[in-house]
Amino acid sequence: MRAYLEFAKRSFQNNLVYRLDYIAGVLNAIVMIFVNISIWKAVNEDGDSIESIQLQILVTYIVLSFLMQLIYTMDEYIVENKVRSGTISMDLLKPINFRLYLFSMHLGTLAFRIIMQFIPAFIVSAYIFRILPVFSLQMFFYFLLSAIMGYLILYNLNYIVWMSTFWFYWSFSLVTIKDALIMVLSGALVPLWFMPTWLTDIIAFTPFGYIFSTPILIYLGMMPESDIFDNLTRQFVWIVILFLVGKGLWLMAKNKLVIQGG
Repeated sequence: MRAYLEFAKRSFQNNLVYRLDYIAGVLNAIVMIFVNISIWKAVNEDGDSIESIQLQILVTYIVLSFLMQLIYTMDEYIVENKVRSGTISMDLLKPINFRLYLFSMHLGTLAFRIIMQFIPAFIVSAYIFRILPVFSLQMFFYFLLSAIMGYLILYNLNYIVWMSTFWFYWSFSLVTIKDALIMVLSGALVPLWFMPTWLTDIIAFTPFGYIFSTPILIYLGMMPESDIFDNLTRQFVWIVILFLVGKGLWLMAKNKLVIQGG
């Protein structure tokens, strides 16, 4: 376990070299938040100003969604680059678990993004856009737990797509399709409460809605406590399911490498 902590630490330190890029990312996120809030204010028919409670809830949702997307960003082609360059063979020879190695690298980047991007961007956004505070301290802990599991769901979804590189020369198309589905069906782009009931009923049977929508609704206090436990349980179940699917694909991928003599 110590080795994986070192990998995470190294990833964190590597990101420090490009910290100016992350500062630019914070500014870009704030600009994008401002643009989206302006669009929603323009189409909003129920309130004339940002002080309206309905619009304020929407503003808070938009800010949290964009900031979560900011720190949830992952290297979509980390496995593809290793496979195409042949370095994947060297990774398999090392006395480490490749899945844990990948996760630790992303965990280090996540920690860096939280410190260097999320926290300062959240403080600035809270001041500029006057977002609503968390509904209660208890809801804050539920939000953190749900956000962590939302990240794990997204990570395992990404991992499944990353494994496709062992069968597809280019994974760009699959990554694009996956990202589009997540943006639309997770509530990252448009809150799910604006979608028709028949669509949200379908989304409830997929892992997408539990990535962004569930944590944010908990933060806003828009989910009854009885439903919170149900949604947290579903998040955990999806993590297990996606983990097992990813594990199965990795075992097949390793077998493919051995057969090909890689």
